[in-house]
Amino acid sequence: MMRPPRRWLVLALLAGPVLDAVVARADEPVAPLATPAGDPTAASALIEQGIDLRQAQRDAEALELFLKAQTIAPSPRGQAQVALAQQALGRWAAAEKNLKEAIAASDDAWIAQRRPILDRALAVIQSHLGDVHIAGAASGQVFVDGVRVEDEGALTHLRLEVGWRTIEVRAQGMYPVSRKVEVRAGEVDRIEIVQRPLLDDPTVTPPVVAPVVVKGDAGHAQRTLAWGLLGGAGLFVVTGVAGLIEHNVQANDFNANATCVHELTLTGQCATWYNNGSTAQTVEVVGFVGAGLFAAVSATLLLTAPSKPKTGTVAMPWSCTSTKGGALCGVSGTF
Repeated sequence: MMRPPRRWLVLALLAGPVLDAVVARADEPVAPLATPAGDPTAASALIEQGIDLRQAQRDAEALELFLKAQTIAPSPRGQAQVALAQQALGRWAAAEKNLKEAIAASDDAWIAQRRPILDRALAVIQSHLGDVHIAGAASGQVFVDGVRVEDEGALTHLRLEVGWRTIEVRAQGMYPVSRKVEVRAGEVDRIEIVQRPLLDDPTVTPPVVAPVVVKGDAGHAQRTLAWGLLGGAGLFVVTGVAGLIEHNVQANDFNANATCVHELTLTGQCATWYNNGSTAQTVEVVGFVGAGLFAAVSATLLLTAPSKPKTGTVAMPWSCTSTKGGALCGVSGTF
């Protein structure tokens, strides 16, 4: 039963309120167009009722009637109405699939008459979708935000609604792999999946690891530090001796000059001898004090360091036990 053209124009322009919220749901099952059966009159009546519900902004109820009509007598018109109702409900991926299939029936009179309007609706729907290519997944099932994707090609390609999505691949005998990706309108994102097998078979023999032989000397590091400090003490002694010699030279020159001894205010060469002597004396004190400190610390470390063991080796054999998800290895021996 056909309605007047004006009624159909109103119907085609009615897409319902566009929801910004993305609803992750599986596509509603729609019977193939190639196998029409049932009562077309009854299906058409359901479509008319669904149109009335859509005009009343009761899109969810209208969608149920359109889906029921498709189960009775599938048609491009009915599938287009399913897509437009899904668009109004924000189910973008399902709406795109159904509308593209409906538009593909280009020889249908109803589709041909409303093709420009349907194309514009499809463009709006596709502005809310993006593509994700999956690389590396050899087998398993794909879940998007916890919902299983029934599409056979989901292991390599997904058509998803925009926004952040969690993609998980689950395969028998493999660790699940999860990736979070931002789906952007009209763009293609690519994610890598690396599947690793579970090690849950107790009969799996772990790899044989050769025994490790080590030489133990717990006090080696402490003794090394002590000898290093002792060497530093020697450098301080050299510095102190050099300061002592220079101090004596400057003092002798100063004392040998009668003018320097009796002057109240030192000037000229006398001031130079005095200042150089004072600096050398400071170097002398620092050198001998530093040598004493370094020598004391070095002696303390040498005296408190653990005794060096007799020459020998300690064998530490490794042993492994297979566990779920891997192998647990440990080392045992006498220390």
